[in-house]
Amino acid sequence: MRQFLALIFDAYRELNSKKLFWIILVLSGLTVLVYASIGFNDTGMSLFFGLMDIENEMLTKDSFLSRILYRSIFSTFMIGIWLTWIATILALISTASIFPDMVSGGSIDLLLSKPIGRIKLFFFKYIASMLFVVLQVSIFCVGVFFCLGLRLNDWEWRIFAAIPLVTVFFSYLYSICVLFGVWTRSTLTALLLTFLLWFCTYSINATEAVVNMFKIQFTMEVEAFDEEIATLQNNEVQDNGAIESRLETIQTERDERQVTIDKIDRWHQPVRITQTILPKTGETIALLDRWLRRETDINMMDIFTGGVAMDDQGDFQRAQSRDEDREVERRLEAEYEARSEYFIIGSSLAFEAVVLALACTIFVRRDF
Repeated sequence: MRQFLALIFDAYRELNSKKLFWIILVLSGLTVLVYASIGFNDTGMSLFFGLMDIENEMLTKDSFLSRILYRSIFSTFMIGIWLTWIATILALISTASIFPDMVSGGSIDLLLSKPIGRIKLFFFKYIASMLFVVLQVSIFCVGVFFCLGLRLNDWEWRIFAAIPLVTVFFSYLYSICVLFGVWTRSTLTALLLTFLLWFCTYSINATEAVVNMFKIQFTMEVEAFDEEIATLQNNEVQDNGAIESRLETIQTERDERQVTIDKIDRWHQPVRITQTILPKTGETIALLDRWLRRETDINMMDIFTGGVAMDDQGDFQRAQSRDEDREVERRLEAEYEARSEYFIIGSSLAFEAVVLALACTIFVRRDF
């Protein structure tokens, strides 16, 4: 334990000397402060603690739309942009130098001169680096928790699920950064290669989503053709010639769509296998939105895209329309949400374990 605490203190001194850790904490604090500055009064919405007012009778204090807007800012910006991208990039920049600096000449000699094994030194250093991310996310979550509680009287304790979830999400990327850092001994190279692999992972996930979307669209068309074929076959109209002709046309079109689905499947399977092997960065962060979402939750995107409608009492209700684009989106979302949390996190941690094992092997066997 004393060795572990000594390594934490050593990592702190390194980050503190470069001021990056404190800069990121300040940026996180400013983000929460801006979120806290958004308020609602009797005339509408206020920004920057009342320095700017936006008069709108639908955004008055305790109105339904004001609650939707405030929670939507949290889910769309605070989670979707800040935690997923900006905070992660800043955290990688702040911690990327820890391992390359450790294995550089002089630093590693001092550490290895102490009674500690290389494997223990490697993992103690890794865990110590992760603890700084835990601290940053914890401060962020505490701030957002009080923002929602004081503004909306919504004391959402599930927000603190972001601490382990974002830490796990960050660990996927940081393990890659550690591998390249130990291998190349260059902070800049480790960062660039980590960002490149992150971009590749994002591209593969986006490609899988697009291919899956087309597959669902064609599947829906096949279902529509099947319904029409069943209707025509049960039709008791005497003009059997017209029915037979229509059935033949529909069957031909249906078979063409099915051939297209089979071709898409041949593309989809390799992409899906590749996605299974790689860490699921986007799906891991999406778990937080899944856990925080309530069945009655409506966000601003639902309103803008027509996913909800206002009833006679002025309340928003989810639209029941089966518009093709909305139905495709609904099925796609349902398919991704059906994927188990254990599979998403477990397979990603398995990838991380392999990467860390490789990095640790390089670290242990290298002649410093």
